[in-house]
Amino acid sequence: MSKANKYGILEFKRDFPDDDACLGLVFETLHSRKCSCGGTYNRIKSRKQFQCSKCRFQISPLAGTIFHKSDTPLSMWFLAILLFSNAKSGYSAKQLERDLNVTYKTAWRMLMLIRKAIPQGTDFLSGEVEMDETYFGGRFRSGKGNRLQREAIKAKSVIVGAVERKGSIRAKVSPNEKAKTIGKFLDGNINPINTRLMTDESNRYNVVARGYNRETVNHRAKEYVRGDVYTNTIESFWGHLKRSVRGTHKFVSKKHLQSYVDGFVFHYNTRHNDSERFSYLLNVLLHA
Repeated sequence: MSKANKYGILEFKRDFPDDDACLGLVFETLHSRKCSCGGTYNRIKSRKQFQCSKCRFQISPLAGTIFHKSDTPLSMWFLAILLFSNAKSGYSAKQLERDLNVTYKTAWRMLMLIRKAIPQGTDFLSGEVEMDETYFGGRFRSGKGNRLQREAIKAKSVIVGAVERKGSIRAKVSPNEKAKTIGKFLDGNINPINTRLMTDESNRYNVVARGYNRETVNHRAKEYVRGDVYTNTIESFWGHLKRSVRGTHKFVSKKHLQSYVDGFVFHYNTRHNDSERFSYLLNVLLHA
C-alpha cells in the first residue's frame, strides 16, 4: 500500500482536531447549508445544533445517527471508528476501553453499533469465484477417538462464504451445512453466467451447483491446487478470521458472530486503501 493511501493518527488529528470539526462534517454530509427559505444554516454556540439565519429553523445533525444521545465526545467516536477501520485483525472492546479510557460497557456498545451498521455487498460475484464453508467455535470436545464428534460439530457455527478472485467476498453465518442452505447462498450471491465456480468435492454442490461451470479439487486425496483450480483464497480468509478472533477477541458468541464476520468482510473488501476505508465507514455510519 502506498503512503498516499494510508491514514493514521497524525492525519486524523489534522482533519478532526476537535468536536466542532467532527460535528461540521456530520452536518455537511447529511444536510445543506442553504435553507429552502433562502437563509443559511449556522452553528449555535455551545449547542450541537444549526439554525437558519432567516426562518430560524433548527437542525440537530446527530439526530437519527449512532451518535444521538451519546455522552461520549464526538471526537472520541471518530477516533474509535478510525481505530476499528485500521484494525484488520480485529479490534476488541477491552482494547478500546484502554485506548479511550472509557468504561467497558461504553466501548462494547460503540464497537457493536459500528459492526452492526456495516453492510455486505449486494452485487453478484462473477468471474473466477471460490466457495467454501467452515465450522467455527464451539467448546464441546469430541472425546477419545472422536466418540462424540457429532455433538462437537453440532456445537459449532457454520459459516458459508464465496470470494471473487482479486475482488470482493461474501460470508454469512448459516443455520446448517445442508445442500439446500448452501444452494440458497450460492444463488443469492454468485452469477451463474460467465463464472467459474471453484469448490472442493463436497457432494452438497452436486445438485445445487448444476447451473454453474464448476471445477473442484479433491482435498481428501491431498489435492489442493490443479493449475488455476483451487480454493486457497477463501480458505486463507477463514484462517485469518479464526486466528484473529482467537488472538484478539478470545471468544465470540453465536448471537453476535455475524456482526464480527461482517467486520472482517468489510476489511477484506476495502483492503487496498486506509483513507478510503475510513471515509467509507464514516459515511455508512452517518446514514445507518
